Amino acid sequence: MKRFSLAAAAGAVAQLAPLGAATSAQAASPVPFTITEQIAATGETTFTATGPLCPSGTFADDVKVFAPSPGSTGSGSSGGFNLLIRTVYTCDDGSGTFNALKHVFITFTENGFTNTGPIQLLGGTVAYTGLNGHGVDNGTRTGDTGVGLISGFVVQR
Repeated sequence: MKRFSLAAAAGAVAQLAPLGAATSAQAASPVPFTITEQIAATGETTFTATGPLCPSGTFADDVKVFAPSPGSTGSGSSGGFNLLIRTVYTCDDGSGTFNALKHVFITFTENGFTNTGPIQLLGGTVAYTGLNGHGVDNGTRTGDTGVGLISGFVVQR
């Protein structure tokens, strides 16, 4: 039976240490991005983007959780509510899709509402499988139209 010595283990770890340092040094740096979402009166949802994201495309929101905020009637007449939204962005240039998870707080106004909250970018397809990022989503909606302005940082692996 062979014995594995502590000295041999330490030697193996010492030889692998430079590999770990090289991996850390080569890790992708966060890059700033912006996404501008447009919701038209027709219901069409489009976006433009900067950074390592595709320049334009369409998006689809899927509201997962609706929770009235404390003090809200939930009827839309006062107060506000929290939404958890999963969004899929589809790029016009065929480079793929990317996914977002938004947690926004809605505040009602006289003519519509505003929203703000954190967003996470969580992978996707084709060019965006290794996408990971975070930012802030700020939006407004008046009547049937809306605009969302998202900014943050993303890493593409």
